[in-house]
Amino acid sequence: PLHGRSREFDSLSAHHMPLASRDHQNFHVGLKAFIEKGKKLLILQDNNGEWELPGGRVEKRERNKDLETILTRETTEELGENIKFEIGPVFHNWIRVPPQNDRVYKNTDFTIFLVGFRCTYVGGEISLSPEHKNFKWISREDVKKLKFENTYQEAVEYYFKNNS
Repeated sequence: PLHGRSREFDSLSAHHMPLASRDHQNFHVGLKAFIEKGKKLLILQDNNGEWELPGGRVEKRERNKDLETILTRETTEELGENIKFEIGPVFHNWIRVPPQNDRVYKNTDFTIFLVGFRCTYVGGEISLSPEHKNFKWISREDVKKLKFENTYQEAVEYYFKNNS
């Protein structure tokens, strides 16, 4: 602390800076489906062998659409037309910054704000897009055995911690 002021006060005073002097982060927004079937959760394996949740980013043309419509488009692209699930409430949100060694986004400020929806599997077969090479229904015990893309392990652990 400076001159006896607490750190908390210093961070609060930053909120009173003129807007022109603050640099705001730009975000892409991604929607993710926590699709549950019984006590299992659906995850997808990308072509690098890392696991993630179904879903993807909001496209510019979709900025006036409701989130459920966008999530349905994304999951249909990744899982095929035949899978059916109910979209429930927003369950979790988090920020994902790709790792510094990411070949596409290194040396950028690319950041994704992710919104996860609790979803319930109803039926149908999964037919993966070329974006993914495998899928798995996992339990809590499986999480530590798998290699996830950054931030997805924490999101999946959050799901199991808050779904017992």
